[in-house]
Amino acid sequence: MKEFYTRSITAILYAGVILFSLFYNEYLFYFVGFICSLILVFEFIKLIANYNHKFFSIDSGKSNLILYLTFPLYISLFILSKNSEFLNNCFLLIIVLTNIILGFSLLKKKLFSFSILKNRFIGHFYLVGSLVIFFSMPNVLNQYDPLIVCSFLALVWISDSAAYVFGVNFGKRPLLKSVSPKKSIEGFVGGIIFSIILSILFYKYMNLSFSLAHWIILGLLTSCLGALGDLVQSQFKREAGVKDSGKWLPGHGGLYDRMDSIIFAAPFIYLTIKIFSYVS
Repeated sequence: MKEFYTRSITAILYAGVILFSLFYNEYLFYFVGFICSLILVFEFIKLIANYNHKFFSIDSGKSNLILYLTFPLYISLFILSKNSEFLNNCFLLIIVLTNIILGFSLLKKKLFSFSILKNRFIGHFYLVGSLVIFFSMPNVLNQYDPLIVCSFLALVWISDSAAYVFGVNFGKRPLLKSVSPKKSIEGFVGGIIFSIILSILFYKYMNLSFSLAHWIILGLLTSCLGALGDLVQSQFKREAGVKDSGKWLPGHGGLYDRMDSIIFAAPFIYLTIKIFSYVS
């Protein structure tokens, strides 16, 4: 029971910081995003460096300082690309393609080795690129709208929570046993159901220019991609031989443990919203 309260309080505080900054001020949201991103990059580097990474390490075999240094570069490139639809789409498609490769690697592990490309490829595009896109999502329709990010986060959180409840109470068949034996098909289906229900409620009460079909597509994609992102992170943790990515959040582990679904799904949802705007 104590662990439940710890997890609940931590989750409320974590969500509160994200949502407060999102609605209070555009630049505060970007600042919180930058701080979160530094923590996430550090946690990710510890995973791929067998948990022996030090921030100021000069050992080129262990240090991934390049990931920190390229952060401003990615942000600058994305800002510059906002003035060019072509560059913007290229940046987005590269990140989406990277995440697709990661998703397929869960099923085709013999054809794709995390150990070969994880330092030079995955870290740059999957984590850093996805984070830049997520914290740029309020401007996906060319004006700052916190409701877009709020609805996306709500869909992720309701899907994760429903998947956990359904998995604990009804889970019998593992979703992908080789990666995460505790995640079940029943939990996955439960997450989808509640995500779609919330999508329908958003259609009725959320002041965004999406049709019912758009909302259902967003709910379905968010739930499925969020679950896939969870599995991708589980694969990284399995390789590292650790249970959690860090200890920043009591009861939850690291920030990466809380944002794995968001990180993976964000580029796809960003792209989907852009497609909706084109065809509307």
